Amino acid sequence: MPKPIKVAVCGGGRGGTALAADLTFMGCRVNLFELPRFAASLEAIRQRGGVELTGDTQSGKTGLARFNAVTTDAEEAVRGVDLILLPVPAFGHQAFFEAIAPHLRPGQSILVNTCYWACLRFAPLLKKIGIFDEITLAEALILPYASNVVGPAQTFIHRTKKQDIALAAFPATKTDQILEMVWAFYPQHKKAPNVLWTNLGNLNTPIHAPLTIPIAGMLFDRFTDGRQGGAKFYGEATTPGALLVAAYDRERLAIGKALGVELQTEEEMMFRMYGYKGKDLADAMRKSEHADMFTDVAFHHGLLLEDLRYFYVSMAELGEELGIPTPVTRSILTVMSTMVGIDYTQEATTLKDIGLAGLSAEEMVRFVTTGKA
Repeated sequence: MPKPIKVAVCGGGRGGTALAADLTFMGCRVNLFELPRFAASLEAIRQRGGVELTGDTQSGKTGLARFNAVTTDAEEAVRGVDLILLPVPAFGHQAFFEAIAPHLRPGQSILVNTCYWACLRFAPLLKKIGIFDEITLAEALILPYASNVVGPAQTFIHRTKKQDIALAAFPATKTDQILEMVWAFYPQHKKAPNVLWTNLGNLNTPIHAPLTIPIAGMLFDRFTDGRQGGAKFYGEATTPGALLVAAYDRERLAIGKALGVELQTEEEMMFRMYGYKGKDLADAMRKSEHADMFTDVAFHHGLLLEDLRYFYVSMAELGEELGIPTPVTRSILTVMSTMVGIDYTQEATTLKDIGLAGLSAEEMVRFVTTGKA
């Protein structure tokens, strides 16, 4: 049994409840924190006395996990904890950082499980309040779980990812100290040289928008709620969509090469992470366990918002900064914005926001490694 640590898990959704419950089974003292405006989502957990966790758990245990605290008070949630986890979508990062930042104390560590430039986006906030140098801020490539809330205070883990979840701190000189803590419970995380690797290696960004475009009419016009028989998004994957993923990947890999980041294609990552394979990515997805998962429209809109607004815009800007053409990335942004009526370039994360604007490739690498350009 790993040495018990005190953990605050931010967010009472599918990822947060899976993490909180399984870490409890692994001996951690867990505080589950939700923002006050979502307090209603915690009522069933309070009434039940915890979360009933089932499925492919990391701990190997299932059943009712009882937490140390279930709270909407940020100060109570992070007081005295060693590790703070943020498994929420990118568009939820800011609200949680603003809630917990005033209550952070020296020696604590923050791991954002859903990268999307989180370290570079929120380092300025932590510097402003004078705590950045005294804590460790890190991000991971992806959550260790594919999970769903299946009922009141009930979470099911479809699959636990067993390997190759890249993790890096900002600056990268702090990665070792948080990785040692995370390894006690999630040894599938591996050290990445810096946060350029976690973001450019994100498993999600290459697949959602490109696979959506060929089936957008069916997805957005015919289905409304996956829990009531909506679209099996991956089960409907098409070869044209797979070709679009591959074209986007060529631009992503070219940018990675310019920054010294070793990357794999989405098809290669799906095989490495899940064991999925086929004659192309679409065939692999149609044969996969993901093929039977329903996706409701609201959730899918969230996936697109996360990928396009919090990564595609900045990737296109990276290409421009480094002299690498990104016509496919920019076209996906334009087409998706047109089809769903949302301008994903508005309020998007830019290179200026993450401190990389105007830097050469060498300066970018130096900045994420040392904190100084």
